Amino acid sequence: MTYIERSLAPTEQVLVWGRLHWIRWVGAWGSLLLLGILLIGVVIFFADWIFMSTTEVAITNRRLILKTGLIARHTSELELTSVEAVSVEQDWFGRLFRYGKIEVHGTGDDVWISPLLSDPVGFRRDLESALSGMDERRETQAKFDAQPQLDPAHA
Repeated sequence: MTYIERSLAPTEQVLVWGRLHWIRWVGAWGSLLLLGILLIGVVIFFADWIFMSTTEVAITNRRLILKTGLIARHTSELELTSVEAVSVEQDWFGRLFRYGKIEVHGTGDDVWISPLLSDPVGFRRDLESALSGMDERRETQAKFDAQPQLDPAHA
């Protein structure tokens, strides 16, 4: 029983019930939609901000390293000595705005895939430089190891 029905006098009766028009909901639904989109946008923004600020990608003289995560940390590492192939994944939009992924195949089933990197072609070039530098160091070490060693006791 509604308030009006409860407040009727004993001989009083309702002749017509007025109904609110659905247009009244437009403002409410519009506000809910806008605030919902805004709230979802804020959540997505902060999730991406956390990912961007906690992700590290580096090439060292020995390894390729990727670290992600704030609370739960995930690392992916690949020794440079096990690198077999390096490729860049970049669609036309990525070429236009200079971003893409690097995929590095190592010995066996090892695959190292980067997140979207800025200037992936430059990163691949730097990785190839590190690989060639490693080869040069290996050749130098091999030459050094091949030289006969003088025994200080017989000198």
